[in-house]
Amino acid sequence: MEYREFMEQIKKDLPERLSGTLEGATVDTTQVDRLQGCSYEGLSIVPDGSMIGLTMDLQPYFQMFSNGISYENIVEQIADRAAGAYADRPAVTAEDFGSYEAVKDKLMIQLIGRKGNEEMLKTIPHHPIEDMEIVYRFHVQDTEMGQASALVTNSMLEHYGITAGQLQQDAFASAVSHKPFEIKTMAEVLNELMGAEIIPEDAMPIYVASNQERIHGAGVIAYPKFMEEAEKRLGGDFYVLPSSIHEVILIPDTPDVSVMELQEMVQSVNMEQVAPEERLSDHVYHYDSKEKLFERTDKYESRKLNQEFDDKNVRPSVLWTLRLNQKDCSEKPHKGTEAPRRDETAL
Repeated sequence: MEYREFMEQIKKDLPERLSGTLEGATVDTTQVDRLQGCSYEGLSIVPDGSMIGLTMDLQPYFQMFSNGISYENIVEQIADRAAGAYADRPAVTAEDFGSYEAVKDKLMIQLIGRKGNEEMLKTIPHHPIEDMEIVYRFHVQDTEMGQASALVTNSMLEHYGITAGQLQQDAFASAVSHKPFEIKTMAEVLNELMGAEIIPEDAMPIYVASNQERIHGAGVIAYPKFMEEAEKRLGGDFYVLPSSIHEVILIPDTPDVSVMELQEMVQSVNMEQVAPEERLSDHVYHYDSKEKLFERTDKYESRKLNQEFDDKNVRPSVLWTLRLNQKDCSEKPHKGTEAPRRDETAL
């Protein structure tokens, strides 16, 4: 049995297994589009008379079926999971999202990588930052597991009758007010999480930047005044490492810091420790406090090299340019770490 056939069979058999608030629900196959490569084809379950339902990815259950678990057992598991998920759904009504005035204070921002999200970006408002994009979400509800939120789409802008520019302005105002940024040392963060001193304070200064919940917190680098505050904390220029979509790591730009080692660490951590849906970027970024400029390190090093040649009234040769590009392409992964955080539920 192929996956599509499996879905159709579940669609046919599941309704009679649903009970309680889900009895009589409409079950259908659906395409669920999500960021970070997490789109899937699965089931939608909408209770009778309700505007709010739930979706389920059936791939894990198809894998169980392929591994020999009985079909009847799997249908029962899906019914139980659907009942539990619907019971824990956010307590929202159509009125909660009926008008833009009702929802604009619930806006928040999320920073994602452009690579891998190209198709989704065609359907949602977004704002570029180097090779990343700011997208927008509505905060729905805090839960025991973390946070429920909904991605803002182009169709929502049309429904509310607002422009992308208005959305951006209101989203940043709401995010700064309700989800202010924090810059803490790695030692402080780990001490809070573990309840004990993990990293000695005299080690190389490493800082973690996020929002207070540490959910979708990497976007704080786009907040007004964030770079200026980070510059004060770190004492000047600094590097930005994209730990995940939830936080970034800041490291002072000092002579003993190797950009290549930072790049290798980011790539290694992404490959070995960060879930694909939470990866932000494989690149390292730099903030120039004199020029007030945030950019990828390859652009920074190229700009710095050109400035050095300008000061000497000469231009870099093709060989120099190729050597700089070759340096960026020859990086290999190293092992690193990532701070734990709470989960996030997307609707």
